[in-house]
Amino acid sequence: MPLTAFRFPFREDVDERRFGRLARLLEVIQVEIERESAALRPSVERMTDCAAFALEAMENGESPERISARIDVLARNLALNRGRQALLEQQMSFVDRTRAGLPRVLPSHRA
Repeated sequence: MPLTAFRFPFREDVDERRFGRLARLLEVIQVEIERESAALRPSVERMTDCAAFALEAMENGESPERISARIDVLARNLALNRGRQALLEQQMSFVDRTRAGLPRVLPSHRA
């Protein structure tokens, strides 16, 4: 039997198709994470502004109980927002590390 008669049980482009899908999906996920992160930033600014106005209103004699409750809600929402931002940063780091590893398994992503 001649050596040229051996055939490989896989196609040459199987890795490109398989990991190419992953590369494209990682791009989509990155855009989604960036979009959500950008959408959260203005809400942090608004909540911070509201908290400052609430503190000012309390200093100007408005009911401390009412203002205190409002500040508590703002503080809780700020903490939730910051927690979400931290999680999004972790997700982005994962996506970046995964994309950085693609050249090891995907020839088209090598430098």
